[in-house]
This record gives sequence, structure tokens and C-alpha cells, in this order.
Amino acid sequence: MKNQLGILKALALLSQIGIVILIPIGVGIWVGNKLDDWLGTGALFLAVFVVLGVIVGFKNAYRLLMSE
Repeated sequence: MKNQLGILKALALLSQIGIVILIPIGVGIWVGNKLDDWLGTGALFLAVFVVLGVIVGFKNAYRLLMSE
């Protein structure tokens, strides 16, 4: 029973890590696309905000892992 609880906790942590990485990247893609469409700048803001989303996502995942 304790082993199953440990497995479930590990799966919950893994899903949290996935969420905290993917959400900032998704928001970065959305914001970058909207700014590029609005300003007509090709893919400049998309690239910038995707990089920022990746940085923020991994920073959040690091914080989550260090709190566990």
C-alpha cells in the first residue's frame, strides 16, 4: 500500500512538472503570435516569447523540484 502511494505521488509530481513547463511556453507562443500579427514583424516576437516561456517554465520546474 505504501509503495502504491509513493508511485502516485511521483506521478502527480511528474504531471505538475509537465504543466508548469508547458503553460508558460504556450502563453509565450500565443502572446508572440498576437504581437507579430498586430505589429507585422514576421516571427520576431514569437521567437522572443518562446525563449522566455522556456526559461520561465524550467525555472518554475526547478522551484517545484527543490520544494519537494
